Amino acid sequence: MSKKNKDIEVKIEEAEKKINGETITVSTLMIGKKEIGQVLAQDTKKFAVVIDGRNEATVKTLDEAIEYIIRQWNLND
Repeated sequence: MSKKNKDIEVKIEEAEKKINGETITVSTLMIGKKEIGQVLAQDTKKFAVVIDGRNEATVKTLDEAIEYIIRQWNLND
């Protein structure tokens, strides 16, 4: 018997944060009230992926970063 996939709503909250004297855009991915990861914009073609406070990866686009976080959440949840 196959298990039916559920739709899960992922919210993205953007905020400006000051890190090391620089103001950067931080996108936080939330499922319900649980934070599953953050994306820090480093420049126009570089985004850092942060999961559980650890820098997990650097990717070229915001979409890649979001996909990476969701993929990791699916593997570990």
